[in-house]
Amino acid sequence: MSFKRQLLAILAVAFATSSARAEHPSWWKPPLTDNPGPKRAVDGVNGKLEGFGGGSDWLGFARLNNASAGGMGSITAPIGNRFGYQIDAIAAAHRGFFVSGGAGHAFWRDPNVGLIGGYGAIAHDKRLDDTRFRVGAEGAYYYGPFALSSIAGYEESAGHFFTPLGYGPGYLAYQWQPRRGRFFDMFDISVYPTYNVKISVGHRYVGGRHAAAVSGEALIWNLGNSAITGFIESRVGENDYKAVWGGIRIYLGETDKTLISRHREDDLPNWMKDDMFSSQNSVRAGATPVFYRIPQQP
Repeated sequence: MSFKRQLLAILAVAFATSSARAEHPSWWKPPLTDNPGPKRAVDGVNGKLEGFGGGSDWLGFARLNNASAGGMGSITAPIGNRFGYQIDAIAAAHRGFFVSGGAGHAFWRDPNVGLIGGYGAIAHDKRLDDTRFRVGAEGAYYYGPFALSSIAGYEESAGHFFTPLGYGPGYLAYQWQPRRGRFFDMFDISVYPTYNVKISVGHRYVGGRHAAAVSGEALIWNLGNSAITGFIESRVGENDYKAVWGGIRIYLGETDKTLISRHREDDLPNWMKDDMFSSQNSVRAGATPVFYRIPQQP
């Protein structure tokens, strides 16, 4: 079985099991604020703001053009009791160029079990003048302190672009990137050692490149209905698909709750940070070298 088919099988199992009633492990005690009874898909209108900064190349963290920094935001709201939607945005500087985008989620969720929904996104990489579209399915499954979150589907570059490679003897070299679409996936397996600490490991396949994802998040300051957390994330993948970031998240909710409850009753993950790599990964994965002869001076 191919790697992609294995991933699709894992996602299918996650989506299917999320429709069944989940049972907590016998040793797990839910948070005191975690009412085991029926809950709304989204516990009122809430928001999330994030600022991050770091490096995007293990060999070049000290070089300014390899820095990555920016912000992301999300707004989540209920649709009745069982459904909800979320809108995401990102604006970032990645290796000296601007990346921006937006995404939308529409989903059914039981905070005691998991969620199933649809996902769509669009992002633009100014360096390559590339606009990328994504559409897919989203799912999550909750089991005590553990969680599986995932999206998978189809992504496509909106245009053709050239990437300069440099000069050779009498030639100017470019990479020609044709318009193309492909499968993509992102998923995380998370554990909450305490109600206010989250550790995740996962996988990213964007722009035709694989990478491992590792992250951690912890509560810094509980403000009642709102909260501030600190986080660190890393990506280690094929070729120079590598990065590490740190930052803070601000949660804006309607009730006082723990971090694990916010993740299951309020917002969904904002997956857009990996859009900083998508277009560049496509160039590495599928571009064709093109050589132009430099006219000789008479």
